Amino acid sequence: MAAGNRRIRLALVLAAAMLAAPVCGARAQSPGPDAGGGERPGALRLLPDAPSVTRRSVDAGGRTIRYAAEAGTLPLRAASGETRAAMFYVSYAQEPRNPARPVTFAFNGGPGAASAFLNLGALGPRAVGFAPDGSVPPPPARLRDNPDTWLAFTDLVFVDPVGTGYSRAADPEKASDYWGVDRDAEAMEAFIRLWLARNGRTGSPVFLAGESYGGFRAAVVARKLQADGAVAPSGMVMISPAIEFALLRGTDDFQPLPWALGLPGMAAVELERQGVRGEALEQRLAAAERFALGDYLLDLADGIAMKPETIDALARWTGLSPDLVRQRNGRVPASVFVKELSKRAGRSPSFYDGTVDGPDPEPGSARPEAPDAVLDRATPAFSSAFVAYVREEIGYRTDVTYRLLEGEIGGRWDYGTTPQRQGYAGALEDLTEARALNPSMQVMIAHGRTDLVTPPFATKYLIGQEPPLAGAAPVELRTYEGGHMMYMRADSRHALSLDARALFERAAAPAPSGGGTPAPGGG
Repeated sequence: MAAGNRRIRLALVLAAAMLAAPVCGARAQSPGPDAGGGERPGALRLLPDAPSVTRRSVDAGGRTIRYAAEAGTLPLRAASGETRAAMFYVSYAQEPRNPARPVTFAFNGGPGAASAFLNLGALGPRAVGFAPDGSVPPPPARLRDNPDTWLAFTDLVFVDPVGTGYSRAADPEKASDYWGVDRDAEAMEAFIRLWLARNGRTGSPVFLAGESYGGFRAAVVARKLQADGAVAPSGMVMISPAIEFALLRGTDDFQPLPWALGLPGMAAVELERQGVRGEALEQRLAAAERFALGDYLLDLADGIAMKPETIDALARWTGLSPDLVRQRNGRVPASVFVKELSKRAGRSPSFYDGTVDGPDPEPGSARPEAPDAVLDRATPAFSSAFVAYVREEIGYRTDVTYRLLEGEIGGRWDYGTTPQRQGYAGALEDLTEARALNPSMQVMIAHGRTDLVTPPFATKYLIGQEPPLAGAAPVELRTYEGGHMMYMRADSRHALSLDARALFERAAAPAPSGGGTPAPGGG
C-alpha cells in the first residue's frame, strides 16, 4: 500500500494519549508489579521490577508545583492469578500528596499509540518545543517545562495500552488478545482499579482524558467503570475524538452525511491559508456549516448530479476549481483536497493540520505520497524525547523497544461490531449511557479547526443528536487554532489548559438541589 494511503487508513482509525531537590533515577522501594506473584513471566522479565521515582518542580499558573514523577508497570492478571501483561505508566502527583485531589488517567489513540503525545505535548509538566504554527523544528527534540501543565489542578497518570510504549504481553503471540474495543476497555478498567487501590486513591475524584481513538476509548471506559461498579468518573476531556467512525470520511457516493460533515474542515484550511482570522473566521465557518447541512446536503441526497450553483459554492469554500468539483460530482475526499493544495502551493499539507505543510517528493503523483508534515515529523520527535526523558530524568531504564505508534495494532484491531450493529464502530451510545449513569459528570470535547482526520463538525453534529438527559451537565465543545494535535501550538495548548481547569472547577462545585451541575456553553 502506498505511503499516502497507509496514512489515510491510520488517520481513520486514529486518526491522534502527558518537594525535595531532584533525585533523577532514584528507585522506589515499593514492590514490583508481581509482588507476591512469583517471577515475572516471558517478555516481562525484560522490564524493570520496580517503578522509578524522581522529585521535581514546575512553574505553572503563576505558582511553583512540587511533584513526584513515577514510571513503572502494573500487571494484568487472569482469573487464575497468572500475569498476562504489564501496562506501562508515567504518573505525576503533587507533593505533599493529597488523596482528595483529582486524578486524571490519560491515553492516546491509534489504536496503537502510546501516551507520550499527550504527556509531552499538552498535559504533563515537561513538553516538547514546537514552532508557533505547530510545525516540527529540526531535530533533536528539546524538552522544557510546561507552564500549561494540568498538574496545576489534577494529578496525572499516562497509560500505554498493551503493545504500545513499554507495555507488553507476557506472551508476544497473545498481545492481540488486548487489541479490540471491549478487551482494550477491560484492560484499561483493570489498570485504573489497580492503580487507585495501590496508591490509596480510591476516594479521589477520577477524570479521563483521551485523544483521537483515545476519546472513543474514554467514552467506553467511562460507561464500563460505572456499569461494573468500579468508579463514577467526575469528568472527561475528549481531544480530537473519533466518536462514530461512519462519519469520519466520505467513501461512498450514496452516503451523503460524511461528505457534508467534512466540508467545514476544508473550508477552515482554505480560509486560514487566505489569512482570515478571529471573528471573521468564525462567521465564515458558521456560514460554511449552514451550507454543508443545507444546500450541499440536500443536493447530495437528491442524486449523483449536483446543481451548478452548489458546485460553484463548493469551489469557493474549498479553493478547488469548479471543473474538478464537477468531475467528482461534488464529493471531494480529503486526499484530493490535500493533493490539489499541494499542486497549488508546491508543498504538501498535513491531514492532521491542513495549514502545516512540507516538501512533496512526488508532485506528479495523483495521490498524496509525501510524509505527513505533522504526524510523520512529530512521531520521532516525541519518541526520542520521551525515551531520553524517562531514562535520564525519571530513571526508568530498559532495553525494551519503545513503541510510540505501532501500526500493526491498528491493522489488527477488533472494532467489536455485533450482529445487532454491523459496520462501523461507534461510542456515542457509550457516552450517553455514561452521562445517564452519572448526570453530574462534566464532558468537554476539544477540536482543532483545521483537522482533516477527525473533522470538528462531525462532533458538533453528533452532540446535536444526543437525547436530552434531565439534570445532566451538557456536553461542551471547544475549538482551537491548529489541527488534530492543536496543543502543538503554544497558544492553543494554553487555551485548552484553561478550559480543562474550568471543567475541573465545575466538577468540584456543589450540585444544585434537584439535579446535575449545569455547565456553560456546550451543545
